[in-house]
Amino acid sequence: MKNYYLSSILMVLFISISGICEAQQSILAAGNNAQSAAGSVAYSVGQIFYETQESATGKVNAGVQQPYEIFPLATNENSLQNKITVYPNPVKDFLIVDFNSEKLEKSSYQLFDGTGRIINKGELKNLKTEINTSTLSSGLYMLSISREGKMVKTFKIIKNK
Repeated sequence: MKNYYLSSILMVLFISISGICEAQQSILAAGNNAQSAAGSVAYSVGQIFYETQESATGKVNAGVQQPYEIFPLATNENSLQNKITVYPNPVKDFLIVDFNSEKLEKSSYQLFDGTGRIINKGELKNLKTEINTSTLSSGLYMLSISREGKMVKTFKIIKNK
């Protein structure tokens, strides 16, 4: 008798678990995806239900076919990032900005103090540019490198006397 109850309970559990596993499936007559440079379209024929719930905080789609979109969060426009080195750090009298690339056109720098004030700024016209730091007091500075008005990279610079 105990075996009968145990096997009945196991059978009910198995059936309910297998029903949960197949709850996200549906039989469709047809479907396909189409992609181009302008976008993509996915369709299905025979889908019997689809519902969208929206609120101020988000949107939920209920149905068999769900939209799946990938949005880039960042682009690789700043390929100069890995080609800029700044040395020596900590610096004493002169800071050197070294480009390992020929793409210098419209490149500039700004040197900020700890409060965010611009202490020094200029254009980067050569592959190696020296920035005079001998008049600066000891402390932490930020050196921001820009190209065509867009920030490429920011360095933390420590100034020693």
